[in-house]
Amino acid sequence: MSIEAVSWALNDAPEVPPTALVTLIGLANHAHPDGRAAWPSQTRLAHYGRKGVRAVQRDLAELERRGLIRRGNQRHVQHMPADRRPVVWDLAVERRRETPAELSNLAEPQSGRPAELLEPVDNRGVVSVAPVRRRVAEDATTRRPRRNDTSPTTYEPSLNPKEPSPRARSLRGGVALPTDPRAGQCPRHRGSPAGNCGPCRGEALGGVV
Repeated sequence: MSIEAVSWALNDAPEVPPTALVTLIGLANHAHPDGRAAWPSQTRLAHYGRKGVRAVQRDLAELERRGLIRRGNQRHVQHMPADRRPVVWDLAVERRRETPAELSNLAEPQSGRPAELLEPVDNRGVVSVAPVRRRVAEDATTRRPRRNDTSPTTYEPSLNPKEPSPRARSLRGGVALPTDPRAGQCPRHRGSPAGNCGPCRGEALGGVV
């Protein structure tokens, strides 16, 4: 693609038929910057112009008759099959038309800033916003700020566990038995262990030992 060739086809190519303009731009799209060696297929040019191949053939003949294109070096397509070789065209970029007077000032970019452009104006007024005071919760009794955070929960075991009293211990049956902390035997039934006395458990449950 050559921007120089496309710019020539759009702006400077003289006496271009309106119906063949798209075909000329299509050729320029495949030409070198000097306008040479453009060889798109006629099917491609028809795709560009949204027209048929017969119409493209008529456009090429008309552009060649007006001297806007001419046959170039056909060796560029020697690598292709003979029955499928497109014609290599050169654009007559040396031919140029005069730029209309109303477009002469717009042909080249102007330096500097246009005088009609105005500086942006800020129409927004100065808005004063009162600072927001944060309300702190106070204790109703001391009138001191109350802390909203809570102490972190710990899962470590306590260092001073409370041992249950001997009378609070229960057997598997759910009945507490009297124990003598000074001896290992039941104070009521000699020979029975203090922590697991069968006669005491039977009496508590109302059974006969």
